[in-house]
Amino acid sequence: MLLYLSSDGKSGLADFMEGQELVIKKLIGRFSLKQFVAKDLRNYVGCKYFAIDVSCIEEQLDDFIIALQSFQIMFDARIIPVLSDMENIDCYIGRLVDIGVTDIVTADSIDGIRDELAECLSADGRQRYKQLSESFKQDTAFEKAQKAKEIVKYKWNSRNVKIAIAGTQRRSGVTVTAFNLVAWLIARGASACYVEANTNRHLNWIVNIYDAEKDGEAYPVGGIDCYFTNEMDKDYNFIIYDCGEFKQPDMKPDTIFRKADIRLLCGSILPHEAKDYLQVLNACKDMDIYKLGLCVPKPLQEFCRESLSKDILIAEASHDLFDNNINGHIYMPVMERYTIKGQED
Repeated sequence: MLLYLSSDGKSGLADFMEGQELVIKKLIGRFSLKQFVAKDLRNYVGCKYFAIDVSCIEEQLDDFIIALQSFQIMFDARIIPVLSDMENIDCYIGRLVDIGVTDIVTADSIDGIRDELAECLSADGRQRYKQLSESFKQDTAFEKAQKAKEIVKYKWNSRNVKIAIAGTQRRSGVTVTAFNLVAWLIARGASACYVEANTNRHLNWIVNIYDAEKDGEAYPVGGIDCYFTNEMDKDYNFIIYDCGEFKQPDMKPDTIFRKADIRLLCGSILPHEAKDYLQVLNACKDMDIYKLGLCVPKPLQEFCRESLSKDILIAEASHDLFDNNINGHIYMPVMERYTIKGQED
């Protein structure tokens, strides 16, 4: 199924695909993409393609990208932005390629739009921006080129070590960071689980999307035991708590974040977000916290360390819940104390 969010003027662009074994569902109007992803997409979980006439979206570029990143975390459909007649197309293209969205329609004529849309819907997708994406990955500091390395497994000397992860604002990458950390630990020989400790209910959608069946108290998803409550029915080396957005109640002595053995605070630190990050740092300055800045552009990294905290750790953004190799430069120093020296497999 192709789900298409459209303005009145572009509602017929995908009609030529009807009858080609593709069901098209069109929603016409003006949309807040953030709200649509959070509340309405649950009704279209089965869609294979998600086309967006960007002119009908209320958000400006930064919030539009954040909404797409949320979509990437929760759903596995090909995103096809239609930028025709948009101003600042180059800015949109650069940001889209940055997050791996390369099926982009930019033509102005009806025939050109349909040709590009057909290419986006083809098996291999649109090649023009896919090639740009590969070049981007090689040439920028947002994503370092990684060579495949054999993952070393360790012996672990830990039992139920509690690791709490919170974000400096909503949609700041907490859930994907928590899943990535669990996957990273499991890949290196540790036992670890994920616990949803917030009210976002992302886990409900994840469990439904992956058709996870309950095993004891856990829902195994992609090899990861996931819990809706803090009631595990087995021991693990590490328990990873997804605490969502850091809020003032997290300062209370009985909260999971404060009682955790290890605390990670993560968030984007673009200029307009630095104030939120600093406010959270000030609120929890009496706690030992590892501070993660997600996908901070290289020109801003030194500024963030000087103006916010000298020990901010620069993390790469991830859109794959089960990536077991990303941000190891951060996780290994944190977890190394729990490895048994000289006991690598």
